[in-house]
Amino acid sequence: MSEINNIHDTFFRETMSHKEVAADFLANYLPAKVLKHIKLDTLAITKDSFVDEKQAEHYSDLLYQIMLSSDRPGFVYFLFEHKSYPDRFVVLQLLRYIIEIWELHLKQNQKAKTLPLIIPIVIYHGKPKGKAIRLSELVDIPDPELSAYVPGFDLAFYDFSPETDEIIKGQILNQLVMLCLQARNTPEDVEKIWEIIALVIQMDENATSMHWLEKIFRYVLSVMDIEPEEMQNMFTQSLSAGKGGMFMTVAERLELRGETRGLQKGRGELLQRQITKRFGKSITDIDVQERLRKATPEQLDLWAERILDAKNVGEVFQDN
Repeated sequence: MSEINNIHDTFFRETMSHKEVAADFLANYLPAKVLKHIKLDTLAITKDSFVDEKQAEHYSDLLYQIMLSSDRPGFVYFLFEHKSYPDRFVVLQLLRYIIEIWELHLKQNQKAKTLPLIIPIVIYHGKPKGKAIRLSELVDIPDPELSAYVPGFDLAFYDFSPETDEIIKGQILNQLVMLCLQARNTPEDVEKIWEIIALVIQMDENATSMHWLEKIFRYVLSVMDIEPEEMQNMFTQSLSAGKGGMFMTVAERLELRGETRGLQKGRGELLQRQITKRFGKSITDIDVQERLRKATPEQLDLWAERILDAKNVGEVFQDN
């Protein structure tokens, strides 16, 4: 998994793996007709993941067990899509993961006569707007009479791209998570930082808030193109004395990472100039530019070595 997507994966897991945050998300985004069948207080995260290494570059997942109102067990499956652009065939992946969840259930419950309900949820935060596409829309059906042979299921698709119509709602932590996910696509948008600060101001001044503040600031610092000092000033000038002290403690913890980030940025810019000189053209691909900006020192070393033998820019950044 690349460093840039590892940032999103880590943030997603650190936040949505808290059942209180996941329950708040479900309470605010699932339709009421679905929500009435779910006992949110029974949410229990499992250790299982179904995204393989090849797909981990662009997807993360979390599986929750849950009891339905009928006292039957079920699952809520979160698939987090952090591609820059929506995947038209994401429902095909969902189908594969749903089957794997059922197979695991049968392996663990060998006397089972039925399969548990699975509610699949896709959370997308790429650049353009996304939408849910069902499997029946992807299969080339020459006549409606043949549609009975196509598997069909609904998915809950939530779009948090910059131009989304989705309203950010829920308790403070849930809103902060969704705002942070939106921020990665508008890295120079200072107003997005102010929106985040407006929510941070409402947090209690305790150890739990400090725990969350560190996660939020670390993620925002990683995805935004605003200088760390400027962002730090925005936070400290807006927060109360108590929260300001909490924030400064967090900033001190992340200071070394900020210095490392500055060094890596310089090396990334040098690599871009080397590529321009080697191949006679600059890098215009936004995803490649983002990978360079967020690359680890090891990745920068590897790409710098590849420049010597690569026949084109694609070979420099190809996956191992």
